[in-house]
Amino acid sequence: MTDFRPGEFFVLGFDGLHEPVARLRGLAERYGLGGVCLFARNVDGPVQIRGLTRSLKAMCPEPWFVIATDQEGGDFQRLPPPLFGTYPAARDLKLGEAFEVGARMGQELAGLGITLDLAPVLDVDTNPDNPIINVRSFSRDPELVAAIGVEFIRGLSRHGVHACGKHFPGHGDSDTDSHLTLPTIRHDRARLDAVELHPFSRVIDEANVSVIMPAHIVYTAIDPVRPGTYSPAVLDDLLRDQLGFAGVVLTDDMGMEGALSQGELAENCVEAFAAGCDQLLVCEFHDLHEACVARLGEAIEASPALKRRAAESRRRIRHTFA
Repeated sequence: MTDFRPGEFFVLGFDGLHEPVARLRGLAERYGLGGVCLFARNVDGPVQIRGLTRSLKAMCPEPWFVIATDQEGGDFQRLPPPLFGTYPAARDLKLGEAFEVGARMGQELAGLGITLDLAPVLDVDTNPDNPIINVRSFSRDPELVAAIGVEFIRGLSRHGVHACGKHFPGHGDSDTDSHLTLPTIRHDRARLDAVELHPFSRVIDEANVSVIMPAHIVYTAIDPVRPGTYSPAVLDDLLRDQLGFAGVVLTDDMGMEGALSQGELAENCVEAFAAGCDQLLVCEFHDLHEACVARLGEAIEASPALKRRAAESRRRIRHTFA
């Protein structure tokens, strides 16, 4: 039997405002669990959130267990005002205030028991027809996106909250939404280096960002066939070897159509893990969570290469979050 509990490589969504549901608790007991992601359906005020996060941490007391949410600012907040803090949209955030806003957000999240913010968006908003990024991006200027991203991440980390830079190598120039389809970006490598990759390179070098989230997008100059989530060329060669990222790679939601375009959910989770993703985010399809976790466990048990990959991911998760 493998020493690995395959649930450690998953961050899952769930329903409920108070105690973790029996399904989630049972899965954690059988397979372990790497973390959860909170949505509006899990939120009913600060007191309730603090009680929920205490219950989750009691269920999974490992120090590397993460409780994540998307708290970007503006209209893109799972913890909305006035029950929670008011923060500017990314597009309205000025460089001089980025550290203070990140620190204020980090202080609030830490006080609620949330340890990972799925922010900032590091996409450069170069396409006015982009249906999903637009005001979630700091700017159309890659230098400004990078500078604000560095300060925002430093602010979050001041209170022990981990940041997640997304959506690598960049979702800003797509003209479709990866929630709904599989986009393709056809820029050459020189353009990607100058624009899309620049903010990610800066936050890796200057802010020691904890987590990077790849995009369900094909970048033809890097891998003409596979989306970033499933591409060793994107994850191992580019992100790890060329940009020097040593933290955790967490997928975008594997239930998005850009991910499901590659096949069935459980097998896709195996493919993403094999390609270089350390943790798999599955926010919906709750009835399939156990099948996904069990399938990854079977794949790791059967493959020496995946056992090595699991050992690497396990070290990264513990080093980053514990």
